[in-house]
Amino acid sequence: MRISRPRIWLATTLIATLAAMSGGAVAGAALRHGPHPDAEEVEEVVHNANSLTTSCGVERWSVKTGTDADKSLVNLSSVTSTTIASLTSLTAPATLPANNRIQPTETTVFRVQATLTEFKLEADSDYHLVLSDGSGHTMIAEIPDPACVGTGSVLTSQITNSRSEFDAEYTPTGTFHVVNVPVTVTGVGFFDFLHGQTGVAPNGIELHAVTDITFGGGSGGSVSVTNPGSQTGTVGTAVSLQIAANDSAGGTLSYTASGLPAGLSISSTTGRISGTPTASGTSSVTVTATDSTGPSGSASFTWTVNPGTGGCTAAQLFGNPGFETGTAAPWTASTGIINSDSASEPPHSGSWDTWLDGYGSAHTDTLAQTITLPSGCTTYQLSFWLHTDTAETTTSTAYDTLAVQVLNSSGTVLATLHTYSNLDHNTGYTQRNFDLSAYAGQSVTVKFTGTEDYTAQTSFVIDDTAVNVS
Repeated sequence: MRISRPRIWLATTLIATLAAMSGGAVAGAALRHGPHPDAEEVEEVVHNANSLTTSCGVERWSVKTGTDADKSLVNLSSVTSTTIASLTSLTAPATLPANNRIQPTETTVFRVQATLTEFKLEADSDYHLVLSDGSGHTMIAEIPDPACVGTGSVLTSQITNSRSEFDAEYTPTGTFHVVNVPVTVTGVGFFDFLHGQTGVAPNGIELHAVTDITFGGGSGGSVSVTNPGSQTGTVGTAVSLQIAANDSAGGTLSYTASGLPAGLSISSTTGRISGTPTASGTSSVTVTATDSTGPSGSASFTWTVNPGTGGCTAAQLFGNPGFETGTAAPWTASTGIINSDSASEPPHSGSWDTWLDGYGSAHTDTLAQTITLPSGCTTYQLSFWLHTDTAETTTSTAYDTLAVQVLNSSGTVLATLHTYSNLDHNTGYTQRNFDLSAYAGQSVTVKFTGTEDYTAQTSFVIDDTAVNVS
């Protein structure tokens, strides 16, 4: 029987304790949505019989509510429009003073358009809002209880207003409510300590306090996509097509596409379709551009891929091989594994990788893509770069595993190419290579399955995949 050891949540507690002792945010800590998110944030509170939970916060509370020594420096007459990506890229300060502000961030009122993914009522009576830009960046915005705002605050009227605006739409409780609605949020910049908050930005940036919130984005604009017309290509010949969109909604555009020929993918941020077609045929393609405030537009067209000129055309068959579109497609992937947290699990190259497992509890993540291997080639090589880190201390037992498999069109496993484990942990990336020539002329699925047991995390990080034929 395996001997039980301290769970992974002890590491999160240690990170938070060190942050409080040093007075600074712990940048780059891997803070995922835990298995019990409604109980994961614990802060010091003081009794207040007039607040919603009969408690108010303590930590940097004067800065959060506008009664601090630098409150007069907050420029309430000007609003700076920005993005979550921009705010989360700011450098975390080395220390966080209890009664003073980090300038200019904490003296600036920002406005972001985003998706409100979930919210809850915290123990300190704050409304905790998780904001997402749809491209992998999240941050927190908080609305204090007016009863917790001290005398002389420069934010009293704004906090009361935003609290009323939120109450008109929702009734928060101590459990997270998932809503996924577009919002425009205005609030004062604030750096928080990292202590296990759901949705926290890597640098601890928040909008706290929120001074105004509009549901539905408040733009009233629209999005239209210019139809590029019918497209043609040839197997083995690289293509590049820029999708154009008109956006009057005022937010940030993101792009998706369905029905693309095998080997092609679309960048979620730029709207450029690129890659090398791997199979002939005619596809019905639909491209959609979505503004972060809600509106979207689409265009549909056909894409005909003609056979190559004979023999074997050298090609790389995977679409989105380095995950640099910021989304999984055309991969089929478990939620949340497309990763841009370079501080915790940096990519082999570029800005994105896939991070399977790493939770320290019983969990399974998968990543798979179907490709067609042409006939007539001499080389069929699958390759990928793999980094494995683990909290396991054993040198003999594979508790957590990553299986690399080939499946046929019916989903039957044709071969397990290799099974990696916590015993394969390394400090960097190692390239792994496998011969797929046995499946020439077939449509196959390459699948990675990461499986963790009940404790001690193991992370399997994959980047720069390829299936090269020649």
